[in-house]
Amino acid sequence: MKNRFQRQGFIVLMVCSAIMLGIGIFMFVTDVDSTSIVTSRYSNPTEWTISWQTPVFGAIVILILGILIKIDKPKLPKMDIQGKRTFVFEKITDYLKENDFKKRGNHFFKSNGEIGYCVNIQNDKWNDANQIRFTLNVGIFTEAFWLECEDFKNTGIIPTFPKEYECAIRKRIGGLLPVKEDKWYCITSCTDVMKLWNEIERDLTEYILPFFTRYNTESDVIPNQFIYRKGGKR
Repeated sequence: MKNRFQRQGFIVLMVCSAIMLGIGIFMFVTDVDSTSIVTSRYSNPTEWTISWQTPVFGAIVILILGILIKIDKPKLPKMDIQGKRTFVFEKITDYLKENDFKKRGNHFFKSNGEIGYCVNIQNDKWNDANQIRFTLNVGIFTEAFWLECEDFKNTGIIPTFPKEYECAIRKRIGGLLPVKEDKWYCITSCTDVMKLWNEIERDLTEYILPFFTRYNTESDVIPNQFIYRKGGKR
């Protein structure tokens, strides 16, 4: 969450700096000064003139503040591999909860009323004490597909918290990236957890959430729902 606030604060300060710099340049080019009358309860009115140097100086100050916010890195306690795993998984959880997902174990789900969006953290079965690998799976859930293809006992009961493997459309993060190569995140004793989290946050923001926005109704899903059944996921 702190990373997001840092990024948003940096953007706001950069915009303010650009605006003030633009005002300063405009005042310099047009040779215009801003003059106002300042009054107070206990003194005579005073004329106050602002030249182009003032907004330019303000722009520089704001720019410096933005840079300081950008480079400020939180100090983290020393962590072992399991501690790093917990840290990164909690970051993923916080990010998805901020985007209205609910959590059960390593599964996350959000419904828009007509369809659902699923995210799953899949651990590598070969993980050991020296290395932890995991990837992200995503899916688009529809009631119609589940009743037709997943309700093997013909209960007619729709799950309240569907899992990614019950979805009509299923993708792994590697399939959403431009390179279309299977991708696994790796944690070792040397891993910089903030750098790893920044990478995961970028993948969530630039690829996973935009993938979900492509599907808003069941009619968006139907033309694509048989992709996985024909072997399109793995």
